Amino acid sequence: MAWRAREKAIKDFRAKAYSQDEFDKLMEKTGNVDIRVKQYLEDAGRDKWSRLYSHVNRGWTMTSNIAECINGKLVEASTEYVYKVNDGPRRFIIDLKKKTCSCRMFQLDEIPCSHAWAVLKNKNLAADAYCSELFKPETVVNTYDVPVDPLPDETEWNVPKSISDEVVMPSIYKRPPGRPKKKRDKPLQELMIGKRRNACGKCGRLGHNRRSCDNPPLNQKNK
Repeated sequence: MAWRAREKAIKDFRAKAYSQDEFDKLMEKTGNVDIRVKQYLEDAGRDKWSRLYSHVNRGWTMTSNIAECINGKLVEASTEYVYKVNDGPRRFIIDLKKKTCSCRMFQLDEIPCSHAWAVLKNKNLAADAYCSELFKPETVVNTYDVPVDPLPDETEWNVPKSISDEVVMPSIYKRPPGRPKKKRDKPLQELMIGKRRNACGKCGRLGHNRRSCDNPPLNQKNK
């Protein structure tokens, strides 16, 4: 359905489109899937749903678990504030004074990207000084410091007809049946090793222990 494609397209633009090149590729991909979705996004205004064109920080969902992203990055200093980070075949320029990176994640998310983290880790610098005030505990606490006025009765609400007539479809993501998994998914190498089998302390055979063993003792069998 078009609304599902539209929802997925918006999430892709928020998660991936940090540069104009990435944005153009995603727009072309969206048009190939459903031209109606591409037209809808253009009509709505890019600043309303795209990270790249947003005028303000909208609190995009991010993760702080970037330890694996930092590993393997080579940091070279150009000046006191400017650094070059080699990330595989690509090279990125970080300016700690301006809080920017050539990948554009640093300045758009207002929190150090993996390349900036590599520099901070290399220089033993505290990361909180390079994060926006939006992500600090004091800001979160102050968010709830403003009193919230109660709403009047629902019968007194003045809802525009364009809103009341809009049909909101359920999310395409559903919780899988059954209880959530508690055990981790083992990698292939760990599965190939196989499960270790304990030997019986009485007879020396594998697959059981001395409590359930009916075999003669090992020293008795050798006589």
